[in-house]
Amino acid sequence: MSLLTIIRSGYGPKMTNNKRSRVAALLLALVMTFFGGVGLAEASPAAPAAPAAPSAPAQNSCGDVSGFNHAALSSLPAQATTTYNLILQGGPFPYPKNDGVVFTNVEQILPSCASAYYHEYTVPTPGASNRGTRRIITGKAGEFFYTGDHYKTFSVIDVSGGGGGGGGTKQCGDTSGLTQVGLSTLSSAAQSVVSDVQAGASGAVYQNREGVIPACAANYYELFPVGTSDRVISGKGGELFYTPDKFVTFKAIDLTS
Repeated sequence: MSLLTIIRSGYGPKMTNNKRSRVAALLLALVMTFFGGVGLAEASPAAPAAPAAPSAPAQNSCGDVSGFNHAALSSLPAQATTTYNLILQGGPFPYPKNDGVVFTNVEQILPSCASAYYHEYTVPTPGASNRGTRRIITGKAGEFFYTGDHYKTFSVIDVSGGGGGGGGTKQCGDTSGLTQVGLSTLSSAAQSVVSDVQAGASGAVYQNREGVIPACAANYYELFPVGTSDRVISGKGGELFYTPDKFVTFKAIDLTS
């Protein structure tokens, strides 16, 4: 016999009318609460958790080459090593009107940087009647890119993978023996000069007669005056030096601090 039948029929132990009514009301309330709760649960299922918002795609900072394929210099055509060495030496180049000009990065395949950040150089193709399709692109922070198909694709040149007789940035621009100075600690004038250098500004050739910074090929370093006594020196491998006392002492500029 069901609970509702007992309540409605009055079967069971005799009770006074008031007591019986109170018990019936209590049982009825319990039954309604139970079934009402089930109905509520069925009618209002828990809402699913909202999916996590997708993270924003990482953006390349200027000069970030982590997303590019790498190619050892020794794995490229032999003419690429010749061109690379000429870049370090400052020429002479086979196409003086075209080599060393600003590469505008119209294709936007390389990281987006300031104007005049990149420069291009011809990698000659033997037997070709023109400049061909092979180039080396340099960045002011020391990047070297190779394209063999006229800017359709680029690889980062791993210059430590073979550089020929002219030396590479790993050998020539080693600054590990110099004290570093944070860019943010320099004067606003010095910081402005560094910014100009990174944007592609050209300076006078620094001969490095003092021999304090690494000895490199002729025309490897450029000189940028700052104030009365301080100077910024840049190297073709992306090195930046600061001398506060007209070449008596030098410090390597740490662009990250």
